[in-house]
Amino acid sequence: MICLPDESEETQRRKIEHIDIILNKDTQYHDKTTMFEFVEVVPSGKKIDSGDVDASSTLLNKKISAPIFISGMTGGHTATFEINKKIAVAAARAKIPMGVGSQRAMVENDALTYTYDMKKIVDDLILIGNIGASKLLKYDNKTVQKMLDSINADMLALHTNPGQESVQPEGDIDFKGVYGRICNLAKNIKQPVILKEVGNGISKEVAEMFDGKIFAIDVQGAGGTTWIGVETYRSKGAYGKAFWDWGIPTALSVLESKSVFSGQVWASGGIRKPSDVVKALAIGAGMCGVAKPVLMSENRGGSEGVYAYLTDMIDGIKKEMAALGFRSVEELRNADVKFGGPLTSLMRQRGLKIRNERRGQSY
Repeated sequence: MICLPDESEETQRRKIEHIDIILNKDTQYHDKTTMFEFVEVVPSGKKIDSGDVDASSTLLNKKISAPIFISGMTGGHTATFEINKKIAVAAARAKIPMGVGSQRAMVENDALTYTYDMKKIVDDLILIGNIGASKLLKYDNKTVQKMLDSINADMLALHTNPGQESVQPEGDIDFKGVYGRICNLAKNIKQPVILKEVGNGISKEVAEMFDGKIFAIDVQGAGGTTWIGVETYRSKGAYGKAFWDWGIPTALSVLESKSVFSGQVWASGGIRKPSDVVKALAIGAGMCGVAKPVLMSENRGGSEGVYAYLTDMIDGIKKEMAALGFRSVEELRNADVKFGGPLTSLMRQRGLKIRNERRGQSY
């Protein structure tokens, strides 16, 4: 348990509480999965050795070891600096992008900027900044630009989290006008903007609204950590328990978003295994985000633990691709895919027309 000084402010206190809950409580969806178990990548028929597989990709014209990234988790308290530092060192070493948690704490108190400023630790790192979308009603574009430039961020993740905010004891549920602010900000800052959920997924109706207006959508779907659940531990309320499993499964959310959004669609939320990544890429995801496994690896083994987790994940992706007969990520993106079980039913209900480019099939 991380000890929190009595004088810490509300925002900083929440940062520590979130980490303790993630590490020590059951925060998994109970009755809902990512639905990747209902996605099957059809083997190409080619015989390939894992040593011949190139799992690398590019982001912002920079080569990365695999199309995975560390989703933003923390920052904003002295205790979180060491966590971010160890993760950043491992991420740079593995050549994997890293996100930081909400930068609200450093906007409120710039003395906390160093807890997010990981490029001062390792400069060869793609760093993704982070702020709540609802905070754009309070912060103007100059404030957000300064926030990003203060840590030399390469991108900005704007998290939209109405489910979490509705359960959070000090939550802000006023999202009126946020859509316009997001679109305005995306046109007026230097960094590409990613709209991300925090574990409840994004529907095709929402994704379509942002088509052509932002760089990417990170669906952060249901099936992994439920932040409604995290806040339920903090609020000790029955409301959160009732909505514990609320959200769109990650696989379905990727399919929905991909059907209407022409930019990149990123898959995160319950990504745990190399096979999850391979399936997500095959159905159209541009990148795959991991969070809780990284935090747990850091807690158990520091920077070396995170590096071991990342390299094992990359190695596992290569082995999975080899077993399926794909030499590169680009080949994998053109794979035939089969859908089954309740996912197929939900796709039909949602009117999804995901075209297979090689065989012209629609599902």
